[in-house]
Amino acid sequence: MFKKWKGLCLLLLLLFPIQIVANSLSDSSDAMSEVEDIEEKRSEDMLRYQSNQYTQPVQTEHNRVKTSILDSFELIAENEQLALYVEESSLALQIENKETGYIWNSGLDRTKEYNLNETWTNMAHSAVTINYIDEGGGDAAESILTNESEVVVNPLDDGFDAEIRLEEADISLRLEVRLVDDSLEISVPQEGIVEGENRLATLRLYPFLGAEEGTDNDAGYLFIPDGSGALMRFSEEQLASASPYRAPIYGRDLGFTRTPTSQEESRTREPQKVSLPVYGVTQAANQDAYISIIESGQSFADIVAYPSGISTDFHWITAEYNYRYQYYQPTSQSMNGYNVYQQEMNEFDVKEKITFLSNEEANYTGMAQYYKTYLKDRQLLPTVNDPADLRLEFLGGEVKSGLIWDSVLTMTEITELPQFVDQLEAKDVTDIHLVYRGWSEGGLTGTLPKKFPLESKLGSSDDFQDVNQLFEERDIPFYYYTDYTKAFEGAGNFSGRTDIGRKMNREPIFGNVQMDYYYVSPVTSARLLEADISEYQAHQINHVAIDTTGNILFSDFNASMLRQEAVTVYQDMLSQLTDSIESLSLYQPNDYLFPVMDRYLDIPMYSSNYQFVTDTVPFLQIVLKGDVPYYAPFSNFHYNPEDELLRMIEYGAYPSFYLTSQPSHELMQTPSSDLYTSEFSDWEGKIVDQYQAIKQTLDKVKGEAIRAHIVHEVGLVEVQYTNGVSIIVNYTNHPKTMNGVSIAEKSYQAVDGGNAS
Repeated sequence: MFKKWKGLCLLLLLLFPIQIVANSLSDSSDAMSEVEDIEEKRSEDMLRYQSNQYTQPVQTEHNRVKTSILDSFELIAENEQLALYVEESSLALQIENKETGYIWNSGLDRTKEYNLNETWTNMAHSAVTINYIDEGGGDAAESILTNESEVVVNPLDDGFDAEIRLEEADISLRLEVRLVDDSLEISVPQEGIVEGENRLATLRLYPFLGAEEGTDNDAGYLFIPDGSGALMRFSEEQLASASPYRAPIYGRDLGFTRTPTSQEESRTREPQKVSLPVYGVTQAANQDAYISIIESGQSFADIVAYPSGISTDFHWITAEYNYRYQYYQPTSQSMNGYNVYQQEMNEFDVKEKITFLSNEEANYTGMAQYYKTYLKDRQLLPTVNDPADLRLEFLGGEVKSGLIWDSVLTMTEITELPQFVDQLEAKDVTDIHLVYRGWSEGGLTGTLPKKFPLESKLGSSDDFQDVNQLFEERDIPFYYYTDYTKAFEGAGNFSGRTDIGRKMNREPIFGNVQMDYYYVSPVTSARLLEADISEYQAHQINHVAIDTTGNILFSDFNASMLRQEAVTVYQDMLSQLTDSIESLSLYQPNDYLFPVMDRYLDIPMYSSNYQFVTDTVPFLQIVLKGDVPYYAPFSNFHYNPEDELLRMIEYGAYPSFYLTSQPSHELMQTPSSDLYTSEFSDWEGKIVDQYQAIKQTLDKVKGEAIRAHIVHEVGLVEVQYTNGVSIIVNYTNHPKTMNGVSIAEKSYQAVDGGNAS
């Protein structure tokens, strides 16, 4: 019996360690797998932060090849900051920055050999390159050096005027180049353009100013105003099959653009719109850079940028001015047709101001700060109250199609808004402003451009009046959302014959986002707004948020109006509105409407993700910060809320939410079906969290400008403000320490004089 128990015990002793080892191996395997998963996740995160949707560390040490004034150039003007040299045959320039000693070239060094054919060599070295339409309707290009152009230079005290006759094109123009302090001003007056038998189509001026050959300069880049702003670094060479960057300032002119079908629109992702008429070149960060501001002709200009590897071995950037656009001319009801150029020339003066930046200002931050100062000096950028608050937009009513007639679906009644505010204030969320959508009779997309009367399903007239008065007493800005450009198909209060914009080919201008709509003429927009001012006053509406009108610009041939005339119409109508209300918010407005806005809504937080872009930068945010509060797109639309909050804190943008009282699935069969998660009760916790994050950081710098934007390493960013506060954002999955301050993973710190908070 004893022997049996002994044998059993031995057997257990033999088996038990094996089981322990097996469990240990299993645990170890699980642990290894877990570690591998964590490392893989960290690796994925680092790859994301190394992508062109983030800003990368900038190389600030670069040994450039010393340049000198070439023998063919002569000094023509100088001041305390700059010396200007010109080559008479090509009008190519060399500009010496006296502060740094760097010499900027607009052309090529003729003593060197380049991998350029004759056409590109002539374009690169010429001051002027045009495209023109010949008698047969074909197009051709010509530069000053293409043929023996006639060039007559008239020296001036501060620069020169030049009369240019391009021989093959038989087109003449006058070029004016002047030094003004630290800037070069270049202009082509409309009155100086003379056409022969051919017609001028496009014009480029000094396209190779600051162009960089090769890929060995890690400290230099092109700046493009794409979205929030983007860089194209000199160290990156593109594949020969890639396309260059081309973007019309203020977006495509719909008066000349062929209208895509709904299917084509759904397949095409629109790039970020260019809303600022600027571009720039940094030869070496914190050494030498320039920013070019297009002061006249911007409504007809495209920003064009070529990275090395596309057509040439050079990185270069310029503006191209469109004197005649191509448009599609239908010849049958089936929309068969052909492309043709305008007969009449778009008449405008061209003027660019190129300012040379030195040392610590020679980077994208310095460019943005210079443009900010430029706008403020000309009273084109207001300084308004910066509340460091949240934007909460609520959808009131939306149209819902029925078998016989449409009805209004109530998503948030007007009387519910104070209740939501009370709930948030009970959780210490005290700084907010509200935007109310869909308040017009018929709901959000039911009756525009008609605004009044108010939708009765959302509340009585007394309810609206009571809520307006309540928010006024509590100093909570309450905006009514509207639009003076979109007219939805089937709505009233406009004429399809006289009120909508029309293209050059007489087609109506329309679009489609969830449902069809027309673009009303700028003249009609002004008439509608003028009629609404008395209604706003009667209904005690003191705050208005306007969509589309501030961010779309098109030529309207129904009113015989080109884009530059439409700019004046929009400026005048919105100035008239601001004279009669307390404040005006605009959604992604173009720069010519900056003077009338009190809040900038839906500010771009990214660039367009083009292949040739290497970095996204907060250029637009640096321009606005401290003067006009701006708000990010809706947080309840983000797929990665944690990173987006970090992005807001880095970019100085305040959070926004698009909300309803009722569940969003009610909107499934409406034009607002893309609002897929919006119920206030679902998002209340996130609203509180993001508000607290803003108070811990951006509240400390409200009213302050951004002084520096520094990427210390991939995923670790410091933003310095003019009051001495720095905000440090750590995107990585690792804790970081900087200047004795610890920043947890996926976190942020506001640092003032070395004290973190």
